[in-house]
Amino acid sequence: MRQSKLTKNNSLLPRPDLEARTQSEKLSAYIRDIIDKQEGAIGFDEYMDLVLYHSSLGYYSSDIQKFGSKGDFVTAPQISPFFTKCLASQCRQILGYYKEPSILEIGAGDGIMARDLLLNLEKHNSLPDKYYILEVSANLKLRQKQLLKQSIPQYIDNIIWLNSISPLYSDLNNFEGLVLANEVLDALPVKRFKKESNLFKEQKVTFYKNNFYWIDTDADCELIDNLTEIEKRITTGFPENYYSEINIDLRFWLMRIKSVMKSGVILLSDYGYEMKDYYHNEKSDGNLLCHYRHYVHNDPFFYPGLQDITASVNFSAVVHHGVDIGLNFLGYTNQTYFLFGCGLENLVPDMNLLDIKSQTKVSQELRTLTMPDEMGERFKFLALSTGDFAAPDLIGFSKMNQGSQL
Repeated sequence: MRQSKLTKNNSLLPRPDLEARTQSEKLSAYIRDIIDKQEGAIGFDEYMDLVLYHSSLGYYSSDIQKFGSKGDFVTAPQISPFFTKCLASQCRQILGYYKEPSILEIGAGDGIMARDLLLNLEKHNSLPDKYYILEVSANLKLRQKQLLKQSIPQYIDNIIWLNSISPLYSDLNNFEGLVLANEVLDALPVKRFKKESNLFKEQKVTFYKNNFYWIDTDADCELIDNLTEIEKRITTGFPENYYSEINIDLRFWLMRIKSVMKSGVILLSDYGYEMKDYYHNEKSDGNLLCHYRHYVHNDPFFYPGLQDITASVNFSAVVHHGVDIGLNFLGYTNQTYFLFGCGLENLVPDMNLLDIKSQTKVSQELRTLTMPDEMGERFKFLALSTGDFAAPDLIGFSKMNQGSQL
């Protein structure tokens, strides 16, 4: 997502209306009851899961506006069709390897990327046999169905929505093709930790006098083992009073995807860092970001359920876990190199044929997608594969494969 206004003062954030505040209070009460039943504290990963994905009150489950200018953030497919046109070029290369390929999109948001991708693939006679969408939000699923039925009605029967992925699900068994996840990894729940007096503490969430607070607890063996392994890999170790996050379940998330794939590519796009930068000594307060009405701040306890909570992605960890479970590493690069590798320069219309307004619009879209101070450097693409996929080098990584940095 493209960041807008950064603030460290919550008093500057817009106040929600009465209906939204009531919804947030209901969710807070629900979480407070869980905290009371668990001896006064829950892990931040559990808190993050509840505020984002509770079946009716969570951020992604509710009907509040999330995307676009009237929501909390915008993503690359909403900013410009150039993004999805480039992505479609990469898709065509991968799908062309199979006789009856499918696409599985994890977390399709408002459905704009799926719509633009399918329309582009149709134009090039490259539509997949099936297009699966894994969507846990009933509200978003409804919006996606409405948009796709209106935009590409001739293909709607080939689009299948899933609530979960499992090798027991017959249609996904022996999946061949492409798995897409755009800005999904950053929304997976993470644990929060602290290094203090040469010991690891887990920062959990407690409730006191109508507010949520951090509380330090002794880290369990699993968390200690994971953090000790990270310290070995970054060589410098964590300094005193260092705070950050770790996705303990990342390995299992990748395993679930791999379990339904006979052969294919997993293409991930998100914002984040290599491990050495993710856990840099100067990043002593972690990588949590909260998005609310185009403001960015770091307070995850601000009106639970009304804001997005994310943690930047540790791409080194994604590759490490992926290779460890038997996936093949194909490529890693920033968004600028990926888009140009997929032929962005060939998609841009001749500016001399455009009026001033159109020239300005195209120029701004290109700047937002590719410039280092916008999305170009901070956003990354990463590809893994499984099975017998052995196509030539993926075009998205042809300009620059930065895998050695991981």
